[in-house]
Amino acid sequence: MLVTLVALDLTMLGSCQPQTTGELPTTLGLRPVRGGEVAYQEGLPVPSFTYQGSRLRLDLAGSWEMEPANFPPSTTFLAPPGRGETLTAQAGGRQATSYDTSGWSRIDIPGSLNPPPGPQSGGAWLRRHFDLASNWTGSAITLKFGAVNYIADVWLNGTYLGFHEGGSTPFAFDVTNYVLQTQSNLLLVRVDNPPWGSRNDIVPWGLADWWNYGGITQPVWLEAHPDLYVVRADVTPHLDSAEISLVLANQSNAPTDASYAISILPAAVTPTNVTDPDPKSQLPADAVPVASDTFDAGKLDPGEVTRSQVSFAFVSPDLWTPQRPALYLLNITVSQAGTAVDDYWDTFGFRTITVDTSAPKLLLNGAPTFFEGAALHDERASNRDPSHPAGGPWGDAADVMHSLGNARAVNLTLIRADHHPPNPWLPLLADRLGFALWEEIPLYHYTPETFNIALRRGIAQQMLAEMVLRDMNHPSVLFHGFANESTGQSGRVQAMQTLRNLDRRLDGTRLTGQAAYGFDTSDRSSDPLDVAGFTFYYGVFYGGGDVAGGTRQALASLHATYPKKPIVVLEFGRWADSPTGEVAQRAVFESTWGALDGERDTTSDGYLGFALWWSLEDYWTTRPGIQVERFGLFRPDGTRRPVADAVATSFQPGAGAGDRGKIRSGGAGQALHQRPGSDIFTAYLLYGVLSTFALLGSILIVMWGFGRRRPKLGGVT
Repeated sequence: MLVTLVALDLTMLGSCQPQTTGELPTTLGLRPVRGGEVAYQEGLPVPSFTYQGSRLRLDLAGSWEMEPANFPPSTTFLAPPGRGETLTAQAGGRQATSYDTSGWSRIDIPGSLNPPPGPQSGGAWLRRHFDLASNWTGSAITLKFGAVNYIADVWLNGTYLGFHEGGSTPFAFDVTNYVLQTQSNLLLVRVDNPPWGSRNDIVPWGLADWWNYGGITQPVWLEAHPDLYVVRADVTPHLDSAEISLVLANQSNAPTDASYAISILPAAVTPTNVTDPDPKSQLPADAVPVASDTFDAGKLDPGEVTRSQVSFAFVSPDLWTPQRPALYLLNITVSQAGTAVDDYWDTFGFRTITVDTSAPKLLLNGAPTFFEGAALHDERASNRDPSHPAGGPWGDAADVMHSLGNARAVNLTLIRADHHPPNPWLPLLADRLGFALWEEIPLYHYTPETFNIALRRGIAQQMLAEMVLRDMNHPSVLFHGFANESTGQSGRVQAMQTLRNLDRRLDGTRLTGQAAYGFDTSDRSSDPLDVAGFTFYYGVFYGGGDVAGGTRQALASLHATYPKKPIVVLEFGRWADSPTGEVAQRAVFESTWGALDGERDTTSDGYLGFALWWSLEDYWTTRPGIQVERFGLFRPDGTRRPVADAVATSFQPGAGAGDRGKIRSGGAGQALHQRPGSDIFTAYLLYGVLSTFALLGSILIVMWGFGRRRPKLGGVT
């Protein structure tokens, strides 16, 4: 069995290595290190992008210099090693402080180069000056980008750092040797956002129904850390334990002995701290660890990166659900020669999401669960003008809280987060408020040819890996989606299998799926996935006028096709361009929901895991002839359409109120230390045996005490 597993692992390794088809390669890959394997990008182990309040941080948000540009594709997609030299020549001195930018305009970052209704693509040169305070001296420094759409090339103080492709996921560069401590620094970013439909090797490649916001759409910041530091810490939660995968790095030129202390502490979300990005803000003032221990990391050689696995067993931890989103804090302190040098914080939750194939049913924390929800785009929605949304990508927590307030008002428990990896504020706030999430990569309307191109290049795998690694510790993320309304059978099955294997290798704590067309009830392309997902528009785009009848018949057919998988409906809905359309929109909801509701998997014979309305709010679109898609429960001015009242009445309330619930996590845990010649299974087995005997002893003591205090006849004791 061991030989088989190793062989499978080596086969899967190729699905996430830097690849190229003669042009631009991917940049993320997995490398073996002491203790396991670690994701690397641009020579740097992929770090956590969680806010670290204990480390020095310089936020580069604000006003940047901007010069719009139309770049030739031949240079945008030029492969290394000649890329840096060619693009530096194209920069023409823009990377130098002395370059004349008097004719440039200004742009707020994060933001977009092309807010609607203007052009849907384009590029620019973007510059930002910054200074570092004296307390940064002696630190290692990482430059982090939340997201740049679509291809970014980066220079710091004239040095070309590298590039990144993909519009919604983070990346980073080690800039320790390139920052200046005693004079002004200059950051230059070349951004190109090729038009959708102009080439078939970008993701997404063609027709899409959301706005293509180009530019630096998420925060940019510098983060300092010591030479010996926590790169990332990923938590695999169970109902009675937590496994922590810790990546440490020694960035110095000398070997060092290292140890680390792990503490798991209670968290409490309140209305005053719910939007604070620092995980430590969730720590109650009187909190003490519910589990803690210290571990020896051994000696790290110069430049060495290691991975350690540590497990904590818990008795009665508070479990995360949308109705009661209990969170815990993870604190890791790294010491060098007995002196603490790094302090790392994150949050996580105890929860599991699985499938009972014999039913079939979705099981959240072991219990059958049905989710009611809607889809949501990463776009500012609120606008005084009811004719169109405000537009632009979400810029801060307030933008996301506005949309989640709408979600709470109509009793959603699950949100489909766009067709691409969401703004990181969404999973953070969903964790704290209590919303389950389906997040996905933008393989949208793909064909056998474009599936083959994307996966051969490796860009789809890179996007998935970056999303998975960024959102690993968010308990709200229950589902990973791999494609939307795509065609082809064998090619799609192969693509789904490849992505599912990679997802299992990197994570394995979420369920996998896609959104296939609901009119094809014989579609078997979800065979490799955990759930069978479909979009349903019976009586709207197909199926004649019988909305309820068409929906019921399709559900029954899909259940026959997938008798051991929960069916999940990722879209149903209708547009509403007029008062008459709003009446029809509500009727479509009521008819479709009447057919869906009876098959929910919380009933004895039910098999439907969730159903999502399309969409929560109106949004700008690139679809020809349409400026704004008006499928929303809410109009752009924030008022509710009649369908919103029907949804709020039909859906069960109770989720999304974690900031009001006065939840403080508890329980007690202990580390499971591996003994020489043993393995983690043995440790768990020993823990289980001891726990069982302890439980039996407690029961006997309680029964003995109860027998001594049992009331006599007549109620006299």
